[in-house]
Amino acid sequence: MSKIVALALTPLFFAPVIAQEVPELPENWEVPEVDLITPVPAPEIETAQQITGMADLPDGVTVSFSRASGNIYDKTQGMVEGDVVLRGDNGLEIFADRATRDGDTIILEGNVSVYQGNLFQRGKKAVYNLKTRKVDASGMEASVDPFFLEANGFHTEIVHGKVVYVGEDAGVTTHDSNDPSYWIRADETRIYPDDKITFKNLKLYADDVPVFWLPYFAQPLDADLGVHFEPGARSNWGPYLLTSYGIMLGGKTDPETGEREDAWILSKWHVDLRGSRGLGTGLDLRDTRLQENENIPGLSFYYLNDLNPSKERAGIPRGFVNEDRYRIELKQRNPLHFEPGADWYLDTNLTWLSDQYYLEDFNPELYSHDPFPDNTLGIFRRDEKSLLSIYGRFRLNDFYRTDTRLPEIVFDQARGSLFNLPFLVHEGTTSLGLIGAETADYRKDSIIEPLLSLSPGDPQATRLLSQLQGYEQELAAKILALPPGDADREALEDQLLNTSYGRFHTYQEFSLPMLFGGWLSFAPEAGAGYTQYWSVDGPDSTMDQTILHVGAEVSVKFSKDLGGYQNHALGIDRLLHVFQPYANWSVVDASDLGDTQPSVDRLTFTTRPRTLSPARYTATDDLQSWNTVRFGARNRLLTKRDGQTHEWLFVDTYMDAFGKDYEGDRNFSNLYNDVRWSPLPWLAVELETQFPLIDGGSGFTEFASRLRFMPSENFEFSLGYRFLDNHPVLLDSNRIDLRTYTQLNENWGFGTRHTLETDDGVLESQQYMLQRDLGSWVAGMGISMRDNRYEEEYGMVFSLTLKDFPSASLPFTLDAE
Repeated sequence: MSKIVALALTPLFFAPVIAQEVPELPENWEVPEVDLITPVPAPEIETAQQITGMADLPDGVTVSFSRASGNIYDKTQGMVEGDVVLRGDNGLEIFADRATRDGDTIILEGNVSVYQGNLFQRGKKAVYNLKTRKVDASGMEASVDPFFLEANGFHTEIVHGKVVYVGEDAGVTTHDSNDPSYWIRADETRIYPDDKITFKNLKLYADDVPVFWLPYFAQPLDADLGVHFEPGARSNWGPYLLTSYGIMLGGKTDPETGEREDAWILSKWHVDLRGSRGLGTGLDLRDTRLQENENIPGLSFYYLNDLNPSKERAGIPRGFVNEDRYRIELKQRNPLHFEPGADWYLDTNLTWLSDQYYLEDFNPELYSHDPFPDNTLGIFRRDEKSLLSIYGRFRLNDFYRTDTRLPEIVFDQARGSLFNLPFLVHEGTTSLGLIGAETADYRKDSIIEPLLSLSPGDPQATRLLSQLQGYEQELAAKILALPPGDADREALEDQLLNTSYGRFHTYQEFSLPMLFGGWLSFAPEAGAGYTQYWSVDGPDSTMDQTILHVGAEVSVKFSKDLGGYQNHALGIDRLLHVFQPYANWSVVDASDLGDTQPSVDRLTFTTRPRTLSPARYTATDDLQSWNTVRFGARNRLLTKRDGQTHEWLFVDTYMDAFGKDYEGDRNFSNLYNDVRWSPLPWLAVELETQFPLIDGGSGFTEFASRLRFMPSENFEFSLGYRFLDNHPVLLDSNRIDLRTYTQLNENWGFGTRHTLETDDGVLESQQYMLQRDLGSWVAGMGISMRDNRYEEEYGMVFSLTLKDFPSASLPFTLDAE
């Protein structure tokens, strides 16, 4: 009865309905454009072919000018004056005030501007040779982004089908100033756009003083190339200097310059010195012909003979750790060309570590979000409607719990029309695999096996049980509650230590979406599935499960044009309110397999609501019966931004009512609110809340928010706040995360980041970064402090980067003959 009352009170949970039933997006919502400019006739244009005395131009070259008032055309001298434009068929354009034909040359004078590709030159005079089709731009200033150049002679060449800019006795700088702080001068300078710049007989000048010389110099324009270094200090490293050198390998070598043409292997060589840990070396290799993806970087090696392997960051004493620390990693995606209309690729994702502390010590950023790397190898086929996966997961590292697939075949079908029938929608998944899991060797030897030999009331058992976490702790507690020799206990011990089984699983779902009156959407759905296990270690070596699902989704959408209200301070240019109440009912009947069911694909603890679609339920081994109604409403406020519709505010308010709750004994979930507010480019708010409203809800409260705000052009900050209270598994938290950046003046900037856990008053992390713009260079110094409640950690880093030459590389790449 209480559930019926709650459903009746549902509208009280949402913002007041300010909308009425009208078409969702009115056709006349566009604001008509008003032409406020009176058009004027275009100036009369004449081309050189129409001018006597300049008509003998070769094919592919034209000269035109405007006959605006005051312009001059001298037929006897072959001279035109006034907004002259010379165009070549190779993309060359020269603008000048005056052009004169002198035999095989055209002399252009007065405010001369030369454009070709991304080359720009400016000066008083340029001479175009009609036979060689080259421009003599001696003395003109030039720029090829991001370079500024001056040269006695400058021309272009075509090399391997690409334009190369060549300067003779040229100077190059990236300092955009009337008085650049440095110049690189050479007898010959070649700029290969988006590739590299080369110099012959190079001299580096600081102001007007020569400070460096090389007979040949090549600087790649890729930030991954060249020498990079990072000096600093950390509590667990001591003072350090991290150095990498990036060069391209493969391809053919130019016999004249020693440069590699068509090189395709990006190699980065690492030599790192850490004061308290020693010397580390490594190599990263990446195939640049493949699509760039930072998650598949290629092949990497790293080795360090650690001078102090027992030095930890967490404040928890370690056992023995071998001094040979290493990481070997292969993450690669190779496309396969088997059939048109589908993408085939081979994915390799392998990480071999020397010990369980390697990532914590030497890759803390990776450790924070992926402490237990996967090891998989698979072939995948993907098209618009499905994904076929044939892959294996392996155990390369024996110091964390690992599940294995030897192998598993999965066929996922995306939600879409069945047999091209517009009224029937299908979604499904089918898998077949040999699945297993093994616990970490050190936990097995030192914790689990000694624990299983004790009785539940033994103080030693309580201590050892507290050293386990999550699924292992839950399973060990179940085992201790059973008497020795019990068949179920033996089966659970196998699951805890080393489980393996075969599994076939399939689930297919069908729905029938219908739209009534253009505003009421109704989609009944039904599905069925089957799971079979075999070769199971336990009382029953074979077991199976049937899955039946019925449900329906219903939603109503209303909209109202709120008129031409405008508020530029809040980014509003007209408003449209869209209101969409909805409900989703889902019932699943899954047969119970008992406590001895093997379980590798399990639910993980979360504060967010679970999916109501079995087709998207990845915790296959934890699939249980449920009866849930999720009901709520979405409110959207839309405005106009840059000629397009912009979502100014989004609010989704919803909750679940349970006829049967597989995660507990709840009648209702918490009330959820998901909010996004982005009124202006420099202001955005994200908010997620949930709290008990009816019958105790889920029993806990959560508030998570993030504010991004730039109150002035010189200051911006981001403020995050998360509050979690009384969760049955996750630790309570009351955390504030503040990030700021202040532009002190044109040259100085200061950034900070703080994380404060107010639940116990610990300032978990502090970061401060001071930056100085030195014109061509940017210098920075950063300090960080971290408190994990067991031990405090400190760090300091220095950086000096050369702007735009390339993006962040210092010093230059050297490749002398």
